[in-house]
Amino acid sequence: MVGVNDDPMGHPPTAARTARVSVNTRWLLGTLLFLIGIAAIVGIVVTTAIGQPTVALIIALFAAAFFSRVAC
Repeated sequence: MVGVNDDPMGHPPTAARTARVSVNTRWLLGTLLFLIGIAAIVGIVVTTAIGQPTVALIIALFAAAFFSRVAC
């Protein structure tokens, strides 16, 4: 094949190998997501209990946005 200005194109680039994620990393990320979820629930309950429903709604919206992004 001929490239720009009649130069040879060379070999096509090879696909990079994807690194396999270790099982320990998956457990760590799963545990981190679980703790973030628990913290969000506790934050919502505590702020509602002390009479701050607006702050509880803000926390709930941010938590929902975070977990919807992680799920997609």
